[in-house]
Amino acid sequence: MFKVKIASALVILFAAVISPLVAWGSATPGSAGTEITLNATVDDFAEWDALTHIIAAGDWGAGTGHINSVTVAKTVSKTYQLYMNAGVTITPTGTLNDGILTIPTTAYVLKTEYTLTGGVGYLLTPDDGTTYKLAGAGTGFFAGTNTYTLAHTAGKGSYDVILGAKMSSPTTTAAPEVGNYTCKVTLTAAWL
Repeated sequence: MFKVKIASALVILFAAVISPLVAWGSATPGSAGTEITLNATVDDFAEWDALTHIIAAGDWGAGTGHINSVTVAKTVSKTYQLYMNAGVTITPTGTLNDGILTIPTTAYVLKTEYTLTGGVGYLLTPDDGTTYKLAGAGTGFFAGTNTYTLAHTAGKGSYDVILGAKMSSPTTTAAPEVGNYTCKVTLTAAWL
């Protein structure tokens, strides 16, 4: 009888210990979630929509876009996108030929002038778009003091910057040389 009591006690003990484990293991499948927080940082920056742009010979004014008289001036206006999330200062620099249209490897030049404007309300120091500043190393349009301030508007992120250029004969008393003239201008946007 003592063996029966021990056997009964073991069965009860087994049932008490193992039974919850069996019940737990056979429970309905469930799920457990975790929430993950992601953090990121965007720095102040400004960048142009492309590294290089071209104003082609055919882009200049009405007709052929060519100079065909000492009294003819041709203009062109091109809009470039500046992506920025902070206020910037734009500084123009004449790079190739000091920003003066020149026949490569010669001293033949055209009178070259520029103006810089932008969308209403955010280019804080625009030119008027009709008055051009003469090109030349460190003078006029490329003078170190000739800078343009763009204010950033939260949520905007993309701004029109319009470069206007004007070419004409360097003098009204002699025709410029026949040829293809070229130069380069760099607009550097530095964020504040």
